[in-house]
Amino acid sequence: MNSSSRTRSYIATFAAALIALFMAGCGGGTSSVTTITGGGAGGGGGGSVVSVDTPTGPNTTEIVVDGGPPSAFALGVANIPYVTVSVCTPGSATNCVTIDHVLLDTGSIGLRVMKSAVASLSLPAVAVPADAVSATPAGDAVECYPFVLGAIWGPIARADLHIAGETASSLPIQLIDDSTTPTHAAPADCVAASNGGLLSSVASLEANGVLGVGMIKFDCGLMCVTGNYTGGYTLYYSCPTGGTCSPAAVPSALQMQNPVSFFATNNNGTIVVLPTLPDLGAGVAKGRLVFGIGTQTNNQISPTAKMYLVDANPASATYLYLTTTVGSTVYRNSYIDTIPAGGTKAPCISWRPISIPWTMP
Repeated sequence: MNSSSRTRSYIATFAAALIALFMAGCGGGTSSVTTITGGGAGGGGGGSVVSVDTPTGPNTTEIVVDGGPPSAFALGVANIPYVTVSVCTPGSATNCVTIDHVLLDTGSIGLRVMKSAVASLSLPAVAVPADAVSATPAGDAVECYPFVLGAIWGPIARADLHIAGETASSLPIQLIDDSTTPTHAAPADCVAASNGGLLSSVASLEANGVLGVGMIKFDCGLMCVTGNYTGGYTLYYSCPTGGTCSPAAVPSALQMQNPVSFFATNNNGTIVVLPTLPDLGAGVAKGRLVFGIGTQTNNQISPTAKMYLVDANPASATYLYLTTTVGSTVYRNSYIDTIPAGGTKAPCISWRPISIPWTMP
């Protein structure tokens, strides 16, 4: 759990939700430990493999915490959970690519993948309509998505996402512009918001993409619908061909979306299950990502679950927050995030965010 100092912008209308935390056993499934020699998955080193293999079912997929993609291993990647996704041209069952080591992030919204990884698909671009009120010119929708350190810059396109047995059809996704000469150069304020570091490669991102499955529907919401970025940083731009990128008002339907909300079923939340690790850690940890809350026999809420009320902070409506205590210090604006803030172990928690319908005013 991290404090609210990690900056992203999800300005939307929130309603209260609940989080159930399962701390005992850190998984609830059958954990196993094996020993490997030689190279680990994704370029990781040797050592033990600790796994939890339940629940199973078409609404579940494997999470792996390992050394990351081969091109990022030299940076010392650790404690990052990854999943594998398939991205297809909208409506096609064959024009697809499978992408592994996509970072699983419960603190962001939307699917973001390297542009080069899906170049063969010729995905249809999302265009921003001209808006006289906000002085937005028509052009390609391009997003600057800052993290605490670094930012992702690239255009928005539509694609079909397949993960486990679930499909999100015609989903807006971000193509991280990893080309030597980007189609649209990142504006100066985007570079400034990234602290000077655009995450434009597998090595710098430490992943082949990001799957953001946080607790709200849009990655921005009302602020970006109106194009009012006063007091914050600009997320969305309209970039005309051959022209200059300008801050843009973007309708909610064209913004980056929570992929889970696009599923036909099992679309009201996610469960992350990871195994308990030995005191000295493990070379690789494997768990399960489960879609849906209370929609199948494998995603029911245990009667022993402890429930926490979460809601927006009126002063900074960027997350759904809960209160945590470390020692004698109380952190009132904390949130669940699978991106670790350091440490020697992969996260050890099985959590169940119960997502209400994501809403906009």
